Amino acid sequence: MSDYPDNWSEIADEIKDKAGRKCENCDSDSVPGRILTVHHLDLNKANCTYENLLACCQVCHLSIQAKYRPGQMWLTEKPEWAKKRNL
Repeated sequence: MSDYPDNWSEIADEIKDKAGRKCENCDSDSVPGRILTVHHLDLNKANCTYENLLACCQVCHLSIQAKYRPGQMWLTEKPEWAKKRNL
């Protein structure tokens, strides 16, 4: 059984559409090798609220997943996606 909801592909498409089909972190939209994905900021695949989902390329997805945790204090300036989401 998958940790994702049954309608995950529709949810992911909606998040990508809201982001203009571009990475919300680096703004790439057609860089070879950078496939657009959707990242769960809290790492909980069942939490599919808009505030918890971020459209991002695979490179940014892995980078964000390794560094960001909800509620953390920022040691440097917030990334643009976090400002837009008021995180």
